[in-house]
Amino acid sequence: MLAIVILWAVPRLQPATGTLLVIGAGRSATSLPSTSLSLRQSGSWSAVGNVSGDVPAAPDQRQLLGVPLAAGAYDAVQLGSDAQPVKITITAGQVEPLLLGIDSGRLIPGAVYAGNDDVNLGLGEIAGKFVSLPSFNLVDQAGRPFTLASIEGKDVVIAAFHTTCHETCPLYTAMFLQLQKRIDSSVMLVEVTTDPGVDTPAVLAAYAEGIGARWTFATGDSVDVGRFWQPFAVELAGGDLHTSTLALVDRHGYVRLVYRGVPTIGHDIPPSLVTSLSTKGLTELASGGDGWGAPDVLQALTTITAPEVAQQTGGGKAPDFKLRSTDGTTVSLSDLEGKPLVINFWASYCPPCKAEMPMLQKDVGASSARLVLVNEGESSDAAVSFLRAVGIHQTALLDSDLAVGHAYGVSAYPMTVFVKADGTIDRRQVGELYEGVLASELSNLGSQ
Repeated sequence: MLAIVILWAVPRLQPATGTLLVIGAGRSATSLPSTSLSLRQSGSWSAVGNVSGDVPAAPDQRQLLGVPLAAGAYDAVQLGSDAQPVKITITAGQVEPLLLGIDSGRLIPGAVYAGNDDVNLGLGEIAGKFVSLPSFNLVDQAGRPFTLASIEGKDVVIAAFHTTCHETCPLYTAMFLQLQKRIDSSVMLVEVTTDPGVDTPAVLAAYAEGIGARWTFATGDSVDVGRFWQPFAVELAGGDLHTSTLALVDRHGYVRLVYRGVPTIGHDIPPSLVTSLSTKGLTELASGGDGWGAPDVLQALTTITAPEVAQQTGGGKAPDFKLRSTDGTTVSLSDLEGKPLVINFWASYCPPCKAEMPMLQKDVGASSARLVLVNEGESSDAAVSFLRAVGIHQTALLDSDLAVGHAYGVSAYPMTVFVKADGTIDRRQVGELYEGVLASELSNLGSQ
């Protein structure tokens, strides 16, 4: 008797994949010999390919590799013998950019960035556009050392203040109370005194307890505190003499933004701080400050925070608008429904706007998305003149009173908002876009 066995071929399920886009940039133009690149996942290294070739000086960059990769989380990258930790999330059907900082064929220590926001940040850092925070030696309100190591891996908001100030300093503290409610563990708040002779750790601890502050207060001797504030041009002072300053420092230790003057506080200020204000301080509170406050600081943080924080800037319905165009017609958001949108807010006096706009027109025009140019606060003649000068052949919308920009959270130019076809915001990008980052965003929009 003949037994016949039939083997059925069962198709193997293929893992969901995304695309890893590896780009390279250096502090100066350099080259990379053929070198193996590996990623680490769950403690195991896997080779993803070889990278090689010329590497331009940042902020220019060159694509070194584009490769499909299983969806999932990876926690380190290895180039040849150089390994560095980095959080890489590969999402099925989407592109994840990975920027490698290269010097003489090797990784620059600390210069590995993954995700759209971090890659954009990294190109600026490698290019030397940002100044690093010098080392310092202070103590916090508990008497513990407060140094660069204390803020490592954190995005930091730092304000100058002292406890005997009755004008602007209590307003900065009130703004920190507002920020305290809205940040997560990746962001650190620090107030550093300008009056170390008075503001001992014990004084700072009592001040923090009295207002319910859960952030760091720092002091030291006059020499160390003076050295800390010197890069910010802040002088040591007590009483109501001070230089009102707030700085944003990214998790790599670079100073990204400095605010001066009086913050806008509104009515969200505890009575204990109101009663500490002098007549001039009350006037500053009632005046509304210099036009920036906690919302602006939070928006600025989107350019420097870790990816999980930056993603909070997406989601929600894109605010509706109706604006006059440079050709005299009126355009509303509803007229543009049904396609992904790349809404670029710009001004003619903004050099990064000029640098990125031709690329935006070329790359967005070749995609399924539609480019919407929104000029902020300028006349039609000024907008048209700018567009002609940079070779842009499309109309722009005129946000004359800045109301639309305000509704979209514009805090600096340029700012680009990526809107899905269903009308919800996918992500905001504050600052100049680079081609690899834009390609990744357009890929994401096209896959949704």
